[in-house]
Amino acid sequence: MLDRTLIRTALSGPAKQAMAAALWNTPRFEVESDLKFYFKYYIQHLPDSDACCSHSIDLAARILLMVEFGNLPFAYSGSRQIEWATGSLKQWVTERFESKPILGHSKVKLEKIFNANNLGKMAGIEVIWTNSLADHLRLMKDDQAVAVFHHASFLKRQQSDTTLFSQKVIEETLNTMALLFPKWDRDTRAWYQTQASLRGLDTQLIEIGQLDADERQIEKFSYWHDRLVILKQVFDESRPRTLRQWWHDRRNGVQWYTFWVAILVFVLTVFFGLVQSIEGALQVYKAFNP
Repeated sequence: MLDRTLIRTALSGPAKQAMAAALWNTPRFEVESDLKFYFKYYIQHLPDSDACCSHSIDLAARILLMVEFGNLPFAYSGSRQIEWATGSLKQWVTERFESKPILGHSKVKLEKIFNANNLGKMAGIEVIWTNSLADHLRLMKDDQAVAVFHHASFLKRQQSDTTLFSQKVIEETLNTMALLFPKWDRDTRAWYQTQASLRGLDTQLIEIGQLDADERQIEKFSYWHDRLVILKQVFDESRPRTLRQWWHDRRNGVQWYTFWVAILVFVLTVFFGLVQSIEGALQVYKAFNP
């Protein structure tokens, strides 16, 4: 382990001698005379000890909670950086994850079709996998993508260990996963297994379970309530933009049938028009070449 005396801006004589002896087997009497310029360079490039301590604390908090605290050097995850400047870590967790819902939900219904696979197939909402629990269900890219925390194994471990998270937060987070990744939905399972294989995701995510109708009520969610309300609103307001989305999005049955009947009529019109054109060309050819 690194001696704390080696990350101080004012190195003592014994510390310099220890470094010189370890690096170059330099005798003590040569340290001050021959290596004074080296230690001047060393001090100039030494990271600030306070910054080192701060980064170490942020790293420890990240590992403990799987939340992207601070801005660590040489580390970039793409997640939103979070500051923890005051109070205890337990206070931060309580304020962040146990706040009361703000948004209303009078018209919000979490149907069976509301799952992660259909977010992309029907609404064109990309799922971005995140390692930061604080980003879970956060909309991104102008509401064209949603972040999903996939570490179900970590959350299940929190149910058995002493943790800073309340058990209600852990249980509700697992329920959001069961909502978006229903275990018995074959299409969602196949899609997620492909994603997990390609991107190295937690395979336990699809094994959590599946919510019944009474468990899918928005009133059952408190800590993730507002993000679910916003995500469902974006999902409901989406309209098909590609043929793939038109094929899978059957929420409006009349519109779906009207669209595909129009496509069929258009294809048949083009086909018969092409046949008539070919037939006319053959007749002209035969007229000039009896």
